[in-house]
Amino acid sequence: MGDTFNPKSLTIEQLFGNTDALYQIPRYQRPYKWADDQIDKLWDDIKTSYDNNDSDYFLGSIITAKAENDGIYFDVIDGQQRLTTLMILFCILRDNYPEINNGLTDDSLIVVDKSVLESSIILNGKSNRLKLHMQANHQSDFEDLIVNNGSTINLEKPTKKQINSDEEPQFKFINTALFFKSKLAEIGLTEAGKLINYLFQKVKIIRIDCTSKVFAIKLFQVLNDRGLDLTAADLIKSFLLEKISQNNRNDEENLKKKEEQFISDWREIEQNIKNIDINMNDMFIIYEYYLLGSNPAKSLYEELKNIFGKDDPIDIIKDFKDFVNLYYTEIFMKEDKDLYSLRYLRWNFYWKSILMSAYKMKFTAIPELIILMRRYYYLYWIAGKTLTSIKQTSFNIIKYIKEQKSLKFIEEELNNKLRADRIFDSVLNNLTDDDIYSTAWCKPLFLLIEYNSTDNCKPTFIEMNRDLHIEHVLPIKYRNIKEWNHITNSIADKWLNSGGNLTLLSGTKNIKASYNPFHMKMEAYKGKGLDYKNDKITAFIITQRIVEDYTCDKYNKEWNLNSMQDRWEWFCKEIEDILDIDTSAIQNRVY
Repeated sequence: MGDTFNPKSLTIEQLFGNTDALYQIPRYQRPYKWADDQIDKLWDDIKTSYDNNDSDYFLGSIITAKAENDGIYFDVIDGQQRLTTLMILFCILRDNYPEINNGLTDDSLIVVDKSVLESSIILNGKSNRLKLHMQANHQSDFEDLIVNNGSTINLEKPTKKQINSDEEPQFKFINTALFFKSKLAEIGLTEAGKLINYLFQKVKIIRIDCTSKVFAIKLFQVLNDRGLDLTAADLIKSFLLEKISQNNRNDEENLKKKEEQFISDWREIEQNIKNIDINMNDMFIIYEYYLLGSNPAKSLYEELKNIFGKDDPIDIIKDFKDFVNLYYTEIFMKEDKDLYSLRYLRWNFYWKSILMSAYKMKFTAIPELIILMRRYYYLYWIAGKTLTSIKQTSFNIIKYIKEQKSLKFIEEELNNKLRADRIFDSVLNNLTDDDIYSTAWCKPLFLLIEYNSTDNCKPTFIEMNRDLHIEHVLPIKYRNIKEWNHITNSIADKWLNSGGNLTLLSGTKNIKASYNPFHMKMEAYKGKGLDYKNDKITAFIITQRIVEDYTCDKYNKEWNLNSMQDRWEWFCKEIEDILDIDTSAIQNRVY
């Protein structure tokens, strides 16, 4: 028999409750890597479908193959992040809600109590439902921290640096566990019981079982090469063509003409999409958000199918083509430093949908709206908030734009939300953290400051690629360099990874400047010395500022505590100017 695969639609109860539901993550897989944004997205998907009482909610697919070394286990080729995350959720419920659904009897429900959870975690008290074999210690860490009965009760929050380490997944296990613990505490025991019953009964995953590991990997590669995200776009295309056929079934000539026109427009859109930064499916999502002006209750295809129900497919595809062209000219190709700064954000669907709605509705204050969006999203990002915190407000802004609300009204609504969520306090607290270097927003924030230091004359977009570095002026390995002996360990502990010691530098200069005395760093920044014959001063204005201070003999050409305090005060004032937040309470950072 040749290589084959067998897709099965399984509820979560079947996925973890059947006798064949034993999975292992093989050694060639990467470690568990989900952080807050991915976990929050999964939680939000499940919670939203539960709140909407969706009768069947599809949570994606996993690809498996029979393990060569153990006949009772499936190797997980694709889907390990979701399986591991769901397993952590089960363990949190088992340990922290042992009385969940006690005494609940309902023939229409799968009642998930502690015994069901325990069976979903370990089959017959012997075989773990999920084993992690990526490295020798991963399974033992997973068992000790998560799987073993009661192990999740007294977990301690890891540091940001620990969570960001891809080589130590145990901290991500803990972070995920504490995330779910917090979310479940918000809804309480009764609601948690209803939610887990819904999850087990109504939420489904397609498990694609393959006859061999080689074939499973090939299938995974083919599906990803073709782009699974394009499925919704393909369905939309099929639906609209079917509508053309139905509308013109008695007029063969007109049918042919309309089909040719539709296909021509669709191909033009596909070609235009290749020239921008998102795919067809993502563009349909942005278009959907603009059309709805609210949080979608159903899948992309189902929502657009409902919206397009009575409209002419030719008009629909023309409007979508205009939408794509508008995106190309006003977002992708627009030379605007404020717009550039939005590109670094995590929540791109939302600001893009807002801005596209503004262009479609001919909003009169778009530059000012961009500034408001930049402030709102960056403040929430720096405050450590996740998608759920900004999602509904983003849809509200789209609705306000479509209702022709004024910029002032939108600004007041955003300020009310910022105050209600105590965002300003969280931002100030996180900015003064001893290690902002490890945060995802550190580099984008310095890029905002760089843009703020330039004029508006044809600004250039700064790619956030591997060549762009956050440079430590006081180097990380300062203890190995005698010229840095004036820096005590207590000073370094507070300042090394703070805004007072960081700047931007290109890759080449960063390599030349690393782990050197201050005067040699300045030579690298300026592009001088034996190795810099064809080099020039760093292009980053915020780094040139350090060179200027050095050239002017400020602080005796030394990078010391006073230098870092001065840099910190400047850093705070720049943020105050860009994000319109009072930083006076944190400017005097003296140790």
